[in-house]
Amino acid sequence: MVHYEVDYAITHALAYTDGVLLPDATIVVEQGIVMYVGKLEQEMVQHLKQYDAKGSLVGPGLVDMHIHGCGGFDSTRGNLQENLEGMALFLAGKGITSFQLAVVMDLELLDQIKQAMDRSAFLSSYLLGVYVEGPFIAPEKKGGIPSSGIRTFDRGYLEKILSIKCGKKPLVTSMTIAPELQGSEELSSMLEQNNIVVAYGHSDCPLDALHPRDKNHLTHLFNAMSGIDHKHPGLAAMPFVRNFSHATYELVCDEVHVHPSVIDLTINSLGTERLCLISDAMSLAGMGAGEGLYLGKQMYSNGKACYYRDSDILIGSAMLISDSAKNLFHKNLLDKQSFFQVASENPLRVLSQTDRGCIKPGYKADLVMLSSDMEVQEVFKVV
Repeated sequence: MVHYEVDYAITHALAYTDGVLLPDATIVVEQGIVMYVGKLEQEMVQHLKQYDAKGSLVGPGLVDMHIHGCGGFDSTRGNLQENLEGMALFLAGKGITSFQLAVVMDLELLDQIKQAMDRSAFLSSYLLGVYVEGPFIAPEKKGGIPSSGIRTFDRGYLEKILSIKCGKKPLVTSMTIAPELQGSEELSSMLEQNNIVVAYGHSDCPLDALHPRDKNHLTHLFNAMSGIDHKHPGLAAMPFVRNFSHATYELVCDEVHVHPSVIDLTINSLGTERLCLISDAMSLAGMGAGEGLYLGKQMYSNGKACYYRDSDILIGSAMLISDSAKNLFHKNLLDKQSFFQVASENPLRVLSQTDRGCIKPGYKADLVMLSSDMEVQEVFKVV
């Protein structure tokens, strides 16, 4: 159940706070802000509605920084505001209280998303911004992106993208680029100047051609990029080498996008400090097997991943991060602390979001309560 109250207390929780688990904790929330985390003090909660966690784990709401759609909703057709609000509601029911919407480049669509956010405070409380895959990517690594969404670097076109703003900030908060393309240095600098995450991906770049930046991030590691070859390492090798030991990366863990053994290898080799668990989910995500449309083309889901019907090209996942994180927990690849690290804290750090993602005084009270086997029990969302 999703709760939208702003004044309440959660008692007897196993609270995840500041990287540790605090047993039998009380969390006090007033006006949607965490005011206190610690041992129960009756006078602090007697005037508040109380939820007894009965020892359940309570942590920050989950964050999917790379998702195209879910629950039958996406940005490609119908009433955009209704679709995105429906998507937010569906995600909240799964414990995901914030998301970054992934889209193929379309200036008109970006303007429509901006208008929807301007009209809907509810949507803006969930939607952190837009993640554009392209248009400055390598055609040979386009994956499910249509050719119409790809172009060579054009400063004027980028300026048009940057001009679409919510408030004073660009609507676009992350952009996938192929670093080997001409103009990528200027492109990266312009994005960084506007506090937009530069995400390398949809690229055939060799590792030797890369140079460390203050921040390096990878779009869905291993997918739609040059791989790890022992003589000619590609982009996928980047987070494994010392020069890029600061690089953050996304990983789709539906066991289709990346083989389970490679997921195991990656987490055991790199740990979880730089991992951002993403879904890369499509509109059919969370609905089991079925059929649908994406960018006007027929697609189908087998319950784990989505494919174009005419070509069987993999285009996205059908699993949400609440399920993939739970699966990683059951395989002992995550513990209770790293569960929240990869599915909440790390994505927010990459996106420079500092108002949520932690159960500490002063933070927005987007919270999730989980059972001992990491099933979502209750969700608390501030709108």
